[in-house]
Amino acid sequence: MEIGFAADGRHRGAFAQSIWCEGEPEKSIWVGIKTRQTQAGLLVTTFRCPACGYLESYAPPPETPIQL
Repeated sequence: MEIGFAADGRHRGAFAQSIWCEGEPEKSIWVGIKTRQTQAGLLVTTFRCPACGYLESYAPPPETPIQL
């Protein structure tokens, strides 16, 4: 496992898919975190169990399909 964080790309009421970024978030004085970290991030896909509501998230490399 690698340490990282999920970046949320909301802006003025709009929503975006979360992005997993490697490492600790680096704070920016202008925006929440430094954007260069999110530019190399991976899209996060989340699955939900319809019976219990359990969530499980994955951030695979772009060329790798998710197999459960």
